[in-house]
Formats: sequence, C-alpha cells, structure tokens
Amino acid sequence: MKATFICLLPAITVGALVSSACVAFEPLPEDDVGGETGEADTACDDDECEPTHELSGELILFVNARLSDEDAGFQSHLPLAEEGTYVGNTLYVYDPTRECDDGGNACRLSELGKLRLDDRLGEISVQDNSLRKFVARDLAYHPDHGLWAASFDPLNDEWSVSALGVDDWHRTDNTITVDRWVIPPGPAESPSTDPCYWFEAISGLGFAGDDLLIGVRGAGSKGLVTDGSLLRVDLKVLDQGHCVHSSDISQDPNYYACDVVCEQWCSFGAKVGVAGDVIEDHDGVGASAWLRSEDDGVMPLGHNELSTCVAPTPGEVASAQPDNVFIEDVVRGDEIDGLARVGGQLYGLSVLGKIYAIDEDQRIVEQIDDLGPLFPENGLRLRGAAEILIPPN
Repeated sequence: MKATFICLLPAITVGALVSSACVAFEPLPEDDVGGETGEADTACDDDECEPTHELSGELILFVNARLSDEDAGFQSHLPLAEEGTYVGNTLYVYDPTRECDDGGNACRLSELGKLRLDDRLGEISVQDNSLRKFVARDLAYHPDHGLWAASFDPLNDEWSVSALGVDDWHRTDNTITVDRWVIPPGPAESPSTDPCYWFEAISGLGFAGDDLLIGVRGAGSKGLVTDGSLLRVDLKVLDQGHCVHSSDISQDPNYYACDVVCEQWCSFGAKVGVAGDVIEDHDGVGASAWLRSEDDGVMPLGHNELSTCVAPTPGEVASAQPDNVFIEDVVRGDEIDGLARVGGQLYGLSVLGKIYAIDEDQRIVEQIDDLGPLFPENGLRLRGAAEILIPPN
C-alpha cells in the first residue's frame, strides 16, 4: 500500500536551502475507517492538487492527545530532522450533523493538521528533549482572541497556556505553530503564587464571553486554592512575553510567563471539579463545566454532571449551581472530555470518541456517534473541544 507523506517545511528565507522532514503514514484500510472520510481525495496526478477537506459551517474542533509515534506505542512524538524537535498532536474538525452517503460516519471527520514542536518553544526545550512528550490537552477558540490550548510538559511536570496558529482552516496538512507560556512557579503557601501552578490536573479550557477559563479537578492542590474550580486567564500577562524567574535553574528566556496568569473565578467545592471541559453557558451569562467527583462520599464516582457559574463581580469568586443534566455509571477514563455547542445544540465528546447530544432543556444525554473505530487501536485520546466556524471554500 502506498504511504502518505506529511512534510513539515521550515520557514523559507531568500537564498536559504530548503529541507523538509517527511513522516510516512500508512493509510487505514477501508474496512477500519467506517466509510468515506470528510477529506478530499489527495491522490493527485499534478502539482495543483491541494490537500483540503470538504467540511464547513459550524464544526467541532478537537485534539487527539495521543503522542504521535504509533510505532513507539504512543510513548513519544515523531521526531523531525532537527534533534529535539517533533511532530506534535493532531487537530481534527468534526461535523456531528453530516450524513454520509455510505451510512457510515467517517465523512464527518477530517484532520486539520499537526502541531510543530520546535525552537519556537525555546532552544532549551529543544536541547533538553522535553518536547518529545509535550501535549496539548484542551482547546478553546474565540473569533477575536484566537485558538488556545491548555498544554502540559510531563518531563518537567509543568502546565502552560499555548496559542496555536492555523494558516488555512480548509487544509488537512496545516503545520500548526505553538507559542507557550508556562505557569510561573512559587511557594505553595504564598498568596502571590499563581493558583494554577500547584493543581495536579488542568482538565478544561474554554471561553465565556471574552474570559478564557481554565478548569481544574477536585483532587486538591498544595497551594492556597484547593477546590475544584474555574480560573480566569489574564491574557494581558501573556502579552508581556516571557520572563526569566530566579527560581528557574535553566534561566530559560522563552519559557515562563512574566506574572501570575490565573485567578479563581468559580468554585465547585471540595473534591468535585472539572472532568473535561468548559463552555459558555446556555444563556450566555457565565460558564458551564462537566464535573466529576474525587470522593464517593461527596458525589458518586460514576456520576458526571453539568454545572453552571454566573460570571462573578471582578475580584469575587462565584459558586456553581447544578443544571440537573447528568450521566450515571460513567467509566473512569472515558468521561466526556470535550464540550462544544453547534447550531444551538450542546455536544459532549468522550476520551475514547463517543459523541453525546446534551439537551439542556429536557435534561437528556444521548449517545449519537462513536469516532473510536476511525482511529488505530489505542490511537485516540480525545481531549477538549471547541466550536469553530469555517466558511465554505
């Protein structure tokens, strides 16, 4: 079977030699992909072929947080030509309402592109080889503020907020740029330390109005803020660029944000927090999040539910109110991890690719699709989702 080659080209300057790093991917057998895909036929006979997809309108954007090297058991990303640089996670677009001619579901899904992990994230991160496990874990999109990810560096055990750059929303081969600001460190007991720094798991990201909100689990924190919470990201801090912090032994000039990034915005209480995502609420006055419990005595571990916070007065912390929309008997590891509202309908996407229609008025949650079979075995870890509007090409 002929392999498909995805080539990532470095920036080209006049007079510079151009080299490419090409990674060969074997396409899935037709029996494994559940029907025709939403990608246009890219087996072209001339140089004018453009690798584009056919999806448009209101779509769901999500990230596969699996590391990109399948041959390495998804334990590392695929290396590029320059040592320490990698092909990162893949982003996909999905149309939950599209009808496929063959009765399958593959025409609803298309790859958008892959993250490029290189010296844009800092020379030191290239040299210490930490980019080989860098992961985009959640996504948020705003038409004015752009595309963002909650990202994690497992080798340095630090969370960050990253801006992602997509050149052409109609293409399937985008090389997606990453600009990262790591949450600055500080003593756990200090009120001046960023409250996001000491949380074990950032588990959601989304916009509510102009506010970019991070969701955290209810597993607790060594810091002063310990409740499962939504925390507002101060985008003006990220506009300052990067700063070297005295506690950073590497003195990396392209790593940490310059000041505190997060402030607590809403609390879900102790031992309850965000299972997977954050989204603007149904009425547009706050944010909703999909919650899970870390303590069976507080809320059953198999119970996940939607809860909403009305936007607080600046400087205050809101308290969440349950929406009485829930699922029982949830399998840990396959919770709803992405939320997106398309055409007024709220959808939930699970870690292993199950798609749910969530009726916030009738309080019904129903599975309507399953993307898992479209991926290689153990090849999908869906993390986070966002609504995106792509005009017809």
